[in-house]
Amino acid sequence: MQTGTLLILSAMGFLGLLLSILIFRAASTPLPPPPRRLGSDILEEFSGVEEDLAALIRFPTVSWFEAGREDAAAFTSLPVEVARRWPLIAARTLRREAGDRAILLEWPGTDGSLQPLVLSAHWDVVPADEGWIFAPFSGSVENGEVRGRGAQDTKVTMAAILGACERLARASWNPRRTLFLAFGGDEEVGGIRGAARMAAWFRERGLRAACLLDEGGVIADGLLSFVDRPLALIGTAEKGYLDATVETVGAGGHASMPPRSTAAGSLARAVAALERRPFPPRLVPTVRAFLDGLARYAPFAYRVLFRNLWLFGPLIVESFSSRPSTDALARTTIAFTMLEGSPKENVLPERARANANVRILPGETIATALGRLDRIARSRRARAYAAHEGTASDPSPETLPAGPAWEALNAALAASRPEAGVLPFLFSAGTDSKHWVGLADAIFRFAPILQTPADLSRVHGRDERIAVDEVRRATLFYREFIREFCGPRDATIPRSAAIQEV
Repeated sequence: MQTGTLLILSAMGFLGLLLSILIFRAASTPLPPPPRRLGSDILEEFSGVEEDLAALIRFPTVSWFEAGREDAAAFTSLPVEVARRWPLIAARTLRREAGDRAILLEWPGTDGSLQPLVLSAHWDVVPADEGWIFAPFSGSVENGEVRGRGAQDTKVTMAAILGACERLARASWNPRRTLFLAFGGDEEVGGIRGAARMAAWFRERGLRAACLLDEGGVIADGLLSFVDRPLALIGTAEKGYLDATVETVGAGGHASMPPRSTAAGSLARAVAALERRPFPPRLVPTVRAFLDGLARYAPFAYRVLFRNLWLFGPLIVESFSSRPSTDALARTTIAFTMLEGSPKENVLPERARANANVRILPGETIATALGRLDRIARSRRARAYAAHEGTASDPSPETLPAGPAWEALNAALAASRPEAGVLPFLFSAGTDSKHWVGLADAIFRFAPILQTPADLSRVHGRDERIAVDEVRRATLFYREFIREFCGPRDATIPRSAAIQEV
């Protein structure tokens, strides 16, 4: 037999073996049961939580880096409203002083040997630009929706947590494990006066939580066309955060006699260079775990890809790069959000600046990300440096999707959203949880609300709103999670068992 024939046969044998491995790994993926749904009447028990959320929305707690731009009365009044609107929780908990932007409530457990649970949310919001179809701080409840800034980010989780606790207290339930409610009032500007102060309170007393649950991933519906159900994306890791100033310097002077190169022109070239040279993409462990879990809910062809990342990883990275929502999972991103130049139309700027909002992929650090930005900027007669001292954060360590807290999350989702698949996820935005790193055995980032692509566009955008049933489901989720993780489970509290096949 000729050497060429042997080589062909060997190659065919190798390809056959490779194909067998790929198919076997895909075929051996455990498949989920058919999706299920709640009975139609189960959410009636949580009627009224939508009005609680509406009341929080009516406080225009817009946070700014410049304190003088804030509505001080709104920030002072909202904590008073919390004590008034949820009186049983106000009576059962101890209010811990941790600063003017912190609402830290402790519900003591009966078993002091158990590490506490911390449930976190924030009550500040981003500004509301013009063009809304309803008043952004009206807190109206219309057409089955709660409307206004904070309806999704994240006064909804604060209202749902408090609503769940109030109902548990009404049923004379008390936790075995101590429960802390940690609500910050400045997350949108870094959390220095809110979450950071509450975390410092913990640290000063030598406390460590078993689990901290903050905002983060959501129940995504319609984000992946090939999946037959919503997906609960539980953030087990978080990208780092950095605001960097890219700055250039020029001579200034009258615009009628411009030099060949101005500060504004140099800044434009620096910005263009940084956008042309994005950070290199890669699949970090959390995203690999997400794809491996996603294989359970995907058609066979996708299972072949997701279960064989050792071969198809580069192809998936290339595919991720084509869409902003998935590109953020595979690289450190740079978004230019603010530009500043001359204060007058006919005056050359002596300095021109741009703000680069950087979300740092695990494996990078603030220092390495800023170093890359500065090297590229300097090649265009600019420089890059960190803005807003104290607000930058490195990527968080990964929490493994396992253990009692993860099991309690799954149980709470089975009770409140049984049709959803559950996956670990890399959260690409920032949360207050970064201040709690090192103070909890497990940190998860998840808001138990359903979001479609249209809903996502309203977060930090116009016409933010949420369905009343979503507020009620979120309250059900937190009640079940608290009972599962903090115990005891009291049979006198109704169980959410009215679940049907879809």
